[in-house]
Amino acid sequence: MTRSQRYHSPRYLGLDLAWAPRKSSGGAVMEVDQDGTLTLTSTASLRAHEDILGWLARNRGRYGCIIAINAPIIVENTGGQRPCDIALHEHFAPNFVDEYHVNITNASHPRTMSRALQRMGFDPDPTAEGDRVIETYNQPTQVLLFDQERPIRLKSGPVGARKDGVARFRELLQEKLDDATPPLNPSPALTALVEADLPSSNGSRVGELEEQLEATLCAYTAAFLDIRGPEACAFLGDLRDGYVLLPTGRTPEGG
Repeated sequence: MTRSQRYHSPRYLGLDLAWAPRKSSGGAVMEVDQDGTLTLTSTASLRAHEDILGWLARNRGRYGCIIAINAPIIVENTGGQRPCDIALHEHFAPNFVDEYHVNITNASHPRTMSRALQRMGFDPDPTAEGDRVIETYNQPTQVLLFDQERPIRLKSGPVGARKDGVARFRELLQEKLDDATPPLNPSPALTALVEADLPSSNGSRVGELEEQLEATLCAYTAAFLDIRGPEACAFLGDLRDGYVLLPTGRTPEGG
């Protein structure tokens, strides 16, 4: 990869988006380096709708970006589940991935955010050119990229158990993506997440770490889509009723 190619590469954003406007969200930004490796450049704790859109506008990049969101972006059903959610649960039920129940009633905030991004020029089609917004789901992504039988559950349970989950998640994030394709480099932003002091963290700080770690995995999925290509991703659903995009393996050989 030449310096000119690197300069014209998109930026990869991850957003762990809350389903309710009063809840906080996490953001992460990655860039590709000259040798095709990835660097986490920053993470952020985000609050209001305007806060998220402002963060995205600041980090969009001169040559565009792909943003992967850990929340539903295409929701047209008034109740029940989307077909892609049913398919996702059928495939990953043996891995104890939480069942999604996505509809207009319970996912109105992510749906609103998605429509705002589309008005900003982000295409929800993963195969499109230019700026894209894609839906992903981090629990099955953990199964696929971390080589786990079941995902690590964050954001629920007593604070002590959540700290254990954060510790294990960030350990796997660093260990498993270090030699993945594309590989994730050490960086000050990644070190800040991995070495954040958990014992002295209160519930709010643990929540911020959870969201930023989830957002980092989302940003990696965005980079995976761009670098490995849509053919290396699993695509459950469609653009009419909703979909979930997942990376399929740490390396092209599935290792």
